[in-house]
Amino acid sequence: MSGTAESVYLQMLRDRDAGPDQIACTLGISGADVRTALDELSRLMLVEDSWAGDDGVRPVSPEVGLAALLAREQAHVARRNQEIEEGRVALARLVSELQNVRKGPDVEVLETAEEARDRLVTLTGQCTQELCTFVPTRATSSRALGSSRALSQTLLDRGVRMRTVYLESIRNDQATWDHATWLRNNGAEVRLAATVPVRLQIIDQDHAMVPLTDTESGSGAVVMTSPGVVAALMALFTQTWRSATPLGADRRQDDDGLSVQEHELLRLWAKGATDEAAGRRLGVSLRTVRRLSSNLMERLDASSRFQAGARALDCGWLDPADLS
Repeated sequence: MSGTAESVYLQMLRDRDAGPDQIACTLGISGADVRTALDELSRLMLVEDSWAGDDGVRPVSPEVGLAALLAREQAHVARRNQEIEEGRVALARLVSELQNVRKGPDVEVLETAEEARDRLVTLTGQCTQELCTFVPTRATSSRALGSSRALSQTLLDRGVRMRTVYLESIRNDQATWDHATWLRNNGAEVRLAATVPVRLQIIDQDHAMVPLTDTESGSGAVVMTSPGVVAALMALFTQTWRSATPLGADRRQDDDGLSVQEHELLRLWAKGATDEAAGRRLGVSLRTVRRLSSNLMERLDASSRFQAGARALDCGWLDPADLS
């Protein structure tokens, strides 16, 4: 609770008949400050609408208000725990499927990048409904962009729905940015995210292709048709899609004034990532990571990452779930 909200609440307990104007006069603050404090107290469930039927509010006793707040937070935690557990189950199922990646009947292993490209062309050529794609790199070669544009045009002409999530950092690569803009202008749906989990293509929700290794180039691929694996990867795509920003929209900031990249950098810090690792995930240079880091440390008035993380948790910039 802020100091102003605390003062307003204590004054309401002292004088339950006082209105906002009288509280402002007594405390020597503005009416706007009182209204902001009342909004904060309402979120904390320490004030409620007046029983008199007017537009006023009345203080709730701390025992009742904080008990209700605790119950609400416990319900929120229970929901988060359920979501986390559902995610763990889905991940466990996916891992179980992938453990037999080289011997299952629903798995096709493509050892080289050339084999992977040829198979992708074949699969997308057969696509009739939807192609969902993750692109986890900032820059794409001009050759790859040219091939992708021709194939994309064919799919769009057939009425296939195309959804692609790029890294936010493609803003720094003109060729990739122009290609993403071209996709959007020609009917595809394109969004940007601070990080993208893995290179991925899902074709008609019955084939999924992921890299054979975690390297960015020279890797083959694995094509999976197991319904459980494809469903799990589709759920991952959907979750990322919902939180991503449509291409062309203003750069989003959350309620704390953090950009998507700044929030993701804080989350990566919380998970122990180095500047170099964070740069790879964000698709930005080490210099950019250090600039973002400097801004965050200054805003948090922190002298170390540990202190910055603690203060980010205290002020709600990070959720405890970000640490898991």
